[in-house]
Amino acid sequence: MWRTMSDIRVEKALTIGRDAAWAAALKVAERIKAKAQANYRIVGNAIEFERSGAKGKISVSDTHVVAEVSLGLLLRPMRSLIEGKIDEYFTRYFQ
Repeated sequence: MWRTMSDIRVEKALTIGRDAAWAAALKVAERIKAKAQANYRIVGNAIEFERSGAKGKISVSDTHVVAEVSLGLLLRPMRSLIEGKIDEYFTRYFQ
């Protein structure tokens, strides 16, 4: 089972249905893959992703979507930028 202490946690209440939220989560995962060169895989109700220096997951429930990211030492100074991008993606894709 995937467990980590996250450096970043972004949570958003869903205003769209679960199926639409899952489709949106896949779009976010594809965006992360393209922009951050991260690989991802689907595990239950979550999309886990990993790249050099970071790993995380996006979980979708009936009412919320949550992103949790753990950053390596070299990416920690970029924490605010990364958190802002995730928040931007959530606002764009989950409304």
